Amino acid sequence: MRLRSSPASRALLIGGLALLAPLGIAASADGPDLTWVDSARLEAGEIVLSFGGSARFQGQIRAAVLIDAVPQRIWRILADCESAPEYVPHVLSCRLLETLEGGSAQLFEQQVKLVWFLPALEHVFRLDYQPYSRIDVRRVSGPFEALEGIWWLLPDEGRGTRLVYELTFRPGLPIPMFVVGATLKRDMPVILGAIRERALAGD
Repeated sequence: MRLRSSPASRALLIGGLALLAPLGIAASADGPDLTWVDSARLEAGEIVLSFGGSARFQGQIRAAVLIDAVPQRIWRILADCESAPEYVPHVLSCRLLETLEGGSAQLFEQQVKLVWFLPALEHVFRLDYQPYSRIDVRRVSGPFEALEGIWWLLPDEGRGTRLVYELTFRPGLPIPMFVVGATLKRDMPVILGAIRERALAGD
């Protein structure tokens, strides 16, 4: 079954690696803090990243990219969970488990393999939707101790949409902290670049 961007069939391509406020990145109902974003670099086509948090117990990452497309088009890409393994590193599968609250939230089971020396990991996460501006992600079960976050889709008049990704992560056993941090630093530009390419390619 191919998931489409209706309230009953949304999924997030890397929901298991998106997290946020309860662990240290401040969120707002109106939008994210963008003071860390270098607008000149963003407008020049770069993918801008920011890292922080405790190297031992907790990590944080923020990423942003400017995409010359409307939020609805980008939303459809983020919502197509079944296609995620085609271009998101380490995601093996993503499966819809349940639709909640009239379609405004869903539960998914995702399988990922972060590195060769760890077994594939399965976890369940919840997505809460505010079309077409925000997707919240929360851990439900699995090996991560903490997993929460937000995707923001921010219209940038005359230039398309700023896609902003904020997360905080705290791995649990058997996942070493350095594995998650290194994987995110390596993969985030690849992921956001792929989303931009798909949005620019159109339907």
